[in-house]
Amino acid sequence: MPWSGCCGVFLVLSVCPPVVCLLLMSSCPPGCCCLHPGSLVLCESLGLRSLPGSVPLTTSGLSMARNQLCNVDHLLRSFSGLQELSLSHNQLARFPRGLPPSLQTLQLQENRITYITSGALQHLGNLTHLDLEDNRIRAIQPAALWGLNRLQVLSLKGNQLTSLPAKLPPSLAYLDLSANCISALDLLSMSSLVNLQIFKINSNCLRSVPESAFDGLPRLRSVDLGNNLWVCECDILYLYRWLLIGRLKMATDLVCTEPFHLAHHLLLNLSVVAICPRILKPNEGNKPELTSLPSRLDKTLVEVLESSGDVVLE
Repeated sequence: MPWSGCCGVFLVLSVCPPVVCLLLMSSCPPGCCCLHPGSLVLCESLGLRSLPGSVPLTTSGLSMARNQLCNVDHLLRSFSGLQELSLSHNQLARFPRGLPPSLQTLQLQENRITYITSGALQHLGNLTHLDLEDNRIRAIQPAALWGLNRLQVLSLKGNQLTSLPAKLPPSLAYLDLSANCISALDLLSMSSLVNLQIFKINSNCLRSVPESAFDGLPRLRSVDLGNNLWVCECDILYLYRWLLIGRLKMATDLVCTEPFHLAHHLLLNLSVVAICPRILKPNEGNKPELTSLPSRLDKTLVEVLESSGDVVLE
């Protein structure tokens, strides 16, 4: 994950020095590894079906990754100082309930979560990082994430979403929606992402991008749109123009899937006329005229057309 440095304590502690573990065994749950007793506790890959009963209530970082947990509802509520929690690679079928509001980092990747309800995260206003990668999430209720006013990093990669979650928190700086089934970008949902810097929506089912989709994202500096189902016809001219002006050069290798005669071509290797032939009509002279244009064909694109010498304005 791009934010592993922020919660890298779990990665660093994954290989616990045996001598240290032995020295701290008396204050550590059986089989677990603890550094700084009462602060960081790792109980990973132990085949656990429930939380150990001897985890100190003063624990600030807890990893229960790679176990066989099916339900931890309300079992962590009393850990009032818990800031980092990893429940990744378990068998949770839903978002855990009753988590302490002190949490800042929550890792839930590779579970079996299918649905996020509007009340599941209502007490987690201190979350800054949430990883739900590689679950089975098909739907997120409207506003389920809206109250997370400090959330900066959200990964929903590798789920089964068909649309952009509604009412995403404006605090988001990093959003990963790659490897889902999203077929359209909702303008209302996009408009709230005023602080978004990195956006990954590659490997989805996008065919085009609605006009002005990215215009309200002033801080956006990286976007991954690759491996979608781009239809290189008139509806894609907004995206074509947006890429053409060079805001994000790393997103320029988009490959057309339709129409048939443009399949496998890079979008930006095509001319406007090849993408949208209907914008031109025969003129009485030797040059075609520009007909009524889609509104997305703004001044920048018109200038590109005129500079080519192949069209004249009506």
